[in-house]
Amino acid sequence: MNVKKMQAMMLIIVSVVVFLAGYREMKPVSDQEKMESMIAVLEKNGTNVQRWSWLARETKTISNIHTFEELLKQLKERANVEEWEIEQSKDGYKATAQKKFSSYEERLVVTWTMENTKENTFIIYEVSGEKWNPKYINKMNQIFDTKPKIYTCIQGALNDKIEGVLQDKVNEVLKDLSAKMIEKVEERAFVSVSAYNKKWNDALSTNKEKINVQIAIRSTNNKNTIVVGTPIITSEY
Repeated sequence: MNVKKMQAMMLIIVSVVVFLAGYREMKPVSDQEKMESMIAVLEKNGTNVQRWSWLARETKTISNIHTFEELLKQLKERANVEEWEIEQSKDGYKATAQKKFSSYEERLVVTWTMENTKENTFIIYEVSGEKWNPKYINKMNQIFDTKPKIYTCIQGALNDKIEGVLQDKVNEVLKDLSAKMIEKVEERAFVSVSAYNKKWNDALSTNKEKINVQIAIRSTNNKNTIVVGTPIITSEY
């Protein structure tokens, strides 16, 4: 082997070694990690976290009332539901079960529309409380047959008076979340942004752009409240 070929071979070997040494497998960020990241970022930015919510949703296709009733029976056993509160309308049925504990509360909702269309049934399990603890959502694994879509949300009050415009505080939170702003709605006492964190493995599409986190700040009566949610905010703000 001549010198040039030897040098070329050594260059390839060195390049491969450097690549492998610098490579780290990108593991998906779990929904629990996203929740804890949002809480940490808000606290870092002077927020007194007051409430969190975790909403899990699964869709199914059910063709008749008997199958719907069977589903309610199964979920009653899985989720330890004491009693369903059932509402009937011309479109279908809605079954709700709620339970309050000392540190959190949970709500299970099952809706079925009588139209025989794809995904006409929704199972929604929502847990909320003041102080986050992952053990509060353990029951979720008993409820769903498949991996549900998760929506998480954090609400709090900013401890310090915001100097300057609300957008400045939003920018600080975006930076700490490693998120890029995609869309913005701004008023005198309110600002809301949709953003994208490329490290998070899920996203929604809006105007051909990806988003997976929303931030909203409202200023009323010398009180500044902030809400952060992923992939979107599901609570009222």
